[in-house]
Amino acid sequence: MNAVLHSRRETGAATRRLTGILSVRTAPGPGVGHWLATADLAGPVAGPVDAGGALALETGGRAQVLEAGPVRIVGLFDLVEGDPAALLGPAPETVWPSWRGRFAFLRQDVRSGELLAVTDHFGTLPLFHARRGSQLAFASQLRPLLALPWIEASIDPAAVYHFLNFACVPSPLSIVRGIGRLPPASLLRWREGQEHQERWWRPAYPEDLAGEAAVLAAELRERIVATIHRYRPQGGDWGTFLSGGTDSSTITTVLAAQHPDEVVHSHSIGFAEPGYDELAFARIAAAACGARGHFGSIDEAETLAVLPRLHELFDQPFGNASAVPTLACAAMAAGEGRRLLVAGDGGDEIFGGNERYAKDQVMQRFYALPEAVKTLGRALGRRLGGGSVRLLNRIDNFARRASLPNPDRFYTDDAFASECFEALLAPALRSQLRPDLSLEFLRSLYAGGDARSELHRLMALDLELAIARNDLVKVDGATRHAGVGVRFPFLDPDLVAWTGRLPAHWKVRGLEKRVLFRRATTGLLPPAILAKPKQGFGLPISVWMRERPAFREWLRELLLSSRARERGWFEPGYVAGLFERHQAGGWDYSAPLWSLAVLELWMRHNLDGRSV
Repeated sequence: MNAVLHSRRETGAATRRLTGILSVRTAPGPGVGHWLATADLAGPVAGPVDAGGALALETGGRAQVLEAGPVRIVGLFDLVEGDPAALLGPAPETVWPSWRGRFAFLRQDVRSGELLAVTDHFGTLPLFHARRGSQLAFASQLRPLLALPWIEASIDPAAVYHFLNFACVPSPLSIVRGIGRLPPASLLRWREGQEHQERWWRPAYPEDLAGEAAVLAAELRERIVATIHRYRPQGGDWGTFLSGGTDSSTITTVLAAQHPDEVVHSHSIGFAEPGYDELAFARIAAAACGARGHFGSIDEAETLAVLPRLHELFDQPFGNASAVPTLACAAMAAGEGRRLLVAGDGGDEIFGGNERYAKDQVMQRFYALPEAVKTLGRALGRRLGGGSVRLLNRIDNFARRASLPNPDRFYTDDAFASECFEALLAPALRSQLRPDLSLEFLRSLYAGGDARSELHRLMALDLELAIARNDLVKVDGATRHAGVGVRFPFLDPDLVAWTGRLPAHWKVRGLEKRVLFRRATTGLLPPAILAKPKQGFGLPISVWMRERPAFREWLRELLLSSRARERGWFEPGYVAGLFERHQAGGWDYSAPLWSLAVLELWMRHNLDGRSV
């Protein structure tokens, strides 16, 4: 079960170089499992039934099946409040909105013929669905659906394009045409041959809380502590993710203080590369609160060992490179006997900690300038940019982006495929797409937000896309592979609702981020943690591509191989140019190159031989 660990010294505080992280697994923790439900709707029976009068089910791990009379339920549940058995009653739609925790389930009423498929508030557990003619199927993973004989697995070009822009395939799409993934907080209802989808919850931002800073900070602190306590697992086989950032440090600190006589195990991953490694801060946080820290590191060699098998973690292509350190952290925890981890995801998006929020405030000031001034700024940017000097290219990028309104301005931070639509995409793929397809998708998410201020509309957008459709996919895939369950206290709907009542200036004010959060956690967190700059949990692939020839050449050979060229999706000359421009240092192209590699590997292992 244990990975191969190479310690500099044999103590619990040593930093261990981790290898073999894909092989480390533990018995399934809460919410870790899989299920498949299929039905043939043909025949005289009105409802979706097989010969036994119910859906045909396959389950594994911690998937649950509940039955009472005509009602049958299958799903995955890790609830801190709520009881799945309540779904067996006559009014199921009054049940799950009050639940707290993770869930994704299918409920069938044989008598009425009604099917309900439901995902939790942030879609932390996947739920895929497909229908063709009289055949109907639901599953917690994509692969079982691909194995069904009636599924014609062809790639969806729109999903490929979204992936290249967002580093993920966003629900309601899947990478396969004809298979959907249910979005967060969604209900799919099937009855009498009709399918209907709706959202049953969205975060709201009324901004109706007023009060002195000290009073609001004290209440925020009380709510943070109470929420973290609510999500504390039972037993001793759990721990925390601890990156060294403010959110994971807060969670670890609060849990350690809740029961000082009980050991809280924290798990942290670092790198040798400066600017990416946060282990020093993780050590500070663990030492300050008395947590028992477990520290590991990975390098480019282990990353190259994982990359060809990264498709094993995810149902679909997934281009967020921080999946590798997340997997390493989950594997280390599993090897230490943990079956459940508590994570800090969502804190930036409810407290105002994302660097992009402060950057957007500056861009908004440029956007408010007279059009003649902005035109001059863009002309100056074009004149300066386009070469190998990163600073000058950043000036050009700022002038172009800051001239746009939101959400277009926010979108251009990631819109790689949109910006090089003609140059990157080969005619076979490009002819089936429109350049603004991903932007239109993002605009629809932005328009669906219930917020007054522009900052809150951006934060709501991040919860929808960056968190629910990207970050949580990463954490779920990595932890599920290791058999470890995970909980997200900062995505508790009650805490999200309360922070939505705070005026936007308590989140970001000018360049200051987490304005009220910093007041609330003063004295709780070490000053070094509160003062540290935001780093994230990124993998240093940009450095490795530039400074490690073996890493760079492995990716180049993959993306320019005859197999990749025969796929006919991308222009090989442009892809080769990305390597050259990245090496020259004018811009960082590591993220799109990584995404292209992930897509190529996923296709080879899942759907090769099929055309778009």
